[in-house]
Amino acid sequence: MSARAWMLAACAVATLGGCAIGPNYQRPQTPDVAQYRLDTGALAIAADSDWWNQFNDPALNALVDAALAGNYDVRIAAARIDEFRGQLMVARSGFFPQLNLSAAAARQSIGRLSGTQFASGTVTGNSYQLLANASWELDLWGRIRRQAEAAEASLWNAEYARRGVVLSLAASVVQGYATLRGLDAQLDVAQQTLASRASGLDIFRQRYEGGVISQLELAQAENDYYVAEGSIPPLRTAIAQTENALSVLLGRPPGPIERGKPIGELQAPPVGADLPAALLSRRPDVLQAEQTAIAANAQLGAAQALYLPAVNLSGLFGAVAASPAALWDSASRVWAFGAGLTQPIFQGGAIRGQVQSASAQREQAMLAYQGTVLAALADVNSALANGVETRTRLGSLRRQEQSLFIYADQAFARYEGGYSSYLEVTNAREKLFDAQLAAIQGQVDVLTGTAALYKSLGGGWPAVPEPVRGAGMQGDAPVLTR
Repeated sequence: MSARAWMLAACAVATLGGCAIGPNYQRPQTPDVAQYRLDTGALAIAADSDWWNQFNDPALNALVDAALAGNYDVRIAAARIDEFRGQLMVARSGFFPQLNLSAAAARQSIGRLSGTQFASGTVTGNSYQLLANASWELDLWGRIRRQAEAAEASLWNAEYARRGVVLSLAASVVQGYATLRGLDAQLDVAQQTLASRASGLDIFRQRYEGGVISQLELAQAENDYYVAEGSIPPLRTAIAQTENALSVLLGRPPGPIERGKPIGELQAPPVGADLPAALLSRRPDVLQAEQTAIAANAQLGAAQALYLPAVNLSGLFGAVAASPAALWDSASRVWAFGAGLTQPIFQGGAIRGQVQSASAQREQAMLAYQGTVLAALADVNSALANGVETRTRLGSLRRQEQSLFIYADQAFARYEGGYSSYLEVTNAREKLFDAQLAAIQGQVDVLTGTAALYKSLGGGWPAVPEPVRGAGMQGDAPVLTR
């Protein structure tokens, strides 16, 4: 058979091998949930991929952008994408013939009639060769296609993992910033309270020295002062710790963090969510779990293909001569074409073991995907409930704070009028101080809860376009951007 006939036959066989052995991927069944437990109305809260902009604080936006650029976990996740892109290139290389060019030169001495009884003397000479070798495994059963499909799914898996890291990082920065601004506000309240009580304590000491009040009342005023004074060091410590934690998220040494709007001016968007089905196309952990299932499904097909014969084509073309110049003579040319078939007969259960292992891994991945969807639904339901309840609690705390302002003023007026003891004033002031700190913490909880809701919804990542499918492939490798 001529070389041209060999090539035509190879192309025909490759064309016939259009299907891939093994099951085609089907998304596992997931619960058909039409709405969340807490019906807050369908609001596309996560429509903006840069969702942290909705807090309307330029300083916060700058911190998140700095974290996305400098955080080491994000940079590691991006490097992993390059790793899996390289693995995909390796897997897809099996679709093409492997070509190699080799050159060699040797000088050798061989005895005349060496190995016979007539051996005498030697023949010394040079040899040169320049050869092109080609080999190609025909993917008749789709084994290579399944391996490439698995490699592509692993690449998408790495991309969704990166998105998950970015989402978690942005949420952590927002929550850390809200916590920091809350601590700043609590420190301001504590310092103002301390200044107010220091002024009152000076008056009480003068009264005590003048014999107007008893030592009991002076001790109560001193207690009020020291309570306020003792609340400041823990707040300063917490501020430093929060700044250090945020610095690490930003990928820089611990240090001060830029501030923007005070906690009272940071407005969280209203609580709401898309329909549950949107999670399947946006939430990174769900998308990542599905790509794991796709890869495991493809690996099962690749394992099943090991039962079937492998057909390899090979070819050689070049020249062998006694001098470099003679390599270009037509008389020095050598060529060869061939085909080989390998059919496993007995492997001691090795192939069956690989198929069984791949089947079990596929089952695990399918179940893991279903479990991830359930966990995602629970996460959103919990975040929605937390968002509504923290807002309700904040309203109660603010009303309590207003009531205690009145209570503290009235208690002091009653004391000054001689209608009650100073103990009532101390009690009212302590309650007011605690209520002020609690109200600020309530504002922090609303903001951090909103960030948690964005995270649970997938952060507004646009749905990944459906890849162009064909010949058992998932499509081209993703073009990765932040």
